[in-house]
Amino acid sequence: MKSASATLLALFLCLWGCGKKSEQPPAEAANPIDPNSGESNSGAGPYTAANRSKRLLWESQVVKYRVERGGDGALSPPAIGANGTVYVGSAIKKIFALDSTTGAKKWEFEAGGELVNTPAIGPDGTVYIFSYDWKLYALDGQTGIKKWEFETEGWIHIPAYSPGIGADGTVYVGSGAGGFQNNKFHALDGKTGSERWNFNTGKHVTSSPAIGKEGTLYFGCSDKKVYALNGKTGIKKWEFETGDEATSSPAIGSDGTIYIGSKDTKIYALDGATGTKKWEFEIGSTVLAPSPIIGPDGTVYFGNYGKVYALNGKTGTMKWEFISEERICNPVMGDDGTIYVGSFNDELWDPMTGTGGGKIYALDGKTGVKKWEELTESWGAVSPAIGQNGILYMSGTNGKVFAIKTDSEGPAKSPWPMFGQNAQRTGRVPKK
Repeated sequence: MKSASATLLALFLCLWGCGKKSEQPPAEAANPIDPNSGESNSGAGPYTAANRSKRLLWESQVVKYRVERGGDGALSPPAIGANGTVYVGSAIKKIFALDSTTGAKKWEFEAGGELVNTPAIGPDGTVYIFSYDWKLYALDGQTGIKKWEFETEGWIHIPAYSPGIGADGTVYVGSGAGGFQNNKFHALDGKTGSERWNFNTGKHVTSSPAIGKEGTLYFGCSDKKVYALNGKTGIKKWEFETGDEATSSPAIGSDGTIYIGSKDTKIYALDGATGTKKWEFEIGSTVLAPSPIIGPDGTVYFGNYGKVYALNGKTGTMKWEFISEERICNPVMGDDGTIYVGSFNDELWDPMTGTGGGKIYALDGKTGVKKWEELTESWGAVSPAIGQNGILYMSGTNGKVFAIKTDSEGPAKSPWPMFGQNAQRTGRVPKK
């Protein structure tokens, strides 16, 4: 099987560029940073301790970066529990629970394979994460003790993948072994892990599921299709064919419109009830992993390579674009309308240390005008999550998790303010 750590690192550089114990134990405590010390390092040279961001609250060296092992400092995007605990998986087969105030480790759990897919958190605090031993694990969020595991007979092909969790606690996960074998979408009982139903897809599932208010499941697949399934039965409602693999995870608007990107260089808006195309927007470059987000007024935002786009959600016309020199990761939106997006600069990246090349941008959601930028230690490389306290949590390619202070007080009160819809990454549309 292909190394997930190598896959993850390659994806970072391209887009944004039951085993024995690891010989690289994580740090027991983080390195708290005085948020009042220093000045903004906007426009500074390569990241150093001397010019670290004044917005950086703490950094936690969760995993040691070792280039000779394929860059196994790779971490998953974080998820945030209701109590503020930050959960992050790793390429050393471990998931970690971190204190959101200090970054100190609460617990760790070791699986049988690499855990670089994004965790999701159920309403009872259970943490669900997919491993490259082809299993989905359910863990007690307080202790890390395993509740159950489910073997999917296929592995998830994208590091940003997160399971979806229905209003009744059903856990939805897609998988595939490549080609046309063991390509399925599963519905599992969240308490026991028993399978309720499965749906055969043409090829492996390539996106996280999004769950509509009425329980319909939406996801993309490498057979160039977007699927809509009945969440209770698994019966297909409709399918829509794109020009290439539908690789980005969907976002759902307040009117039920589905927004999803494809390798055919287009973003699509689809009617959630029928699958009929409303509009498409051509960006001129392959849309791989970035997932759209949606503002309170229905504006659709997404990042890809060196640009952040804002589109009219009803018509698909562009409102503005922000151009940078870096590869862009998934954006998030704060409650004050600010768009926060991490980035990755290939030229500043040092593969021997796993550092350099990262920035975070804060953009005005209405105009795209840059509010501020901060040079980072490669911690803008994956999908950030914003907590109810307005703190942005991000994972880097160098085995570190970072907490950064923003000017927002929490996520935007919108249908889809971040990848996975919420900081728990459940993919659920909230009830009114």
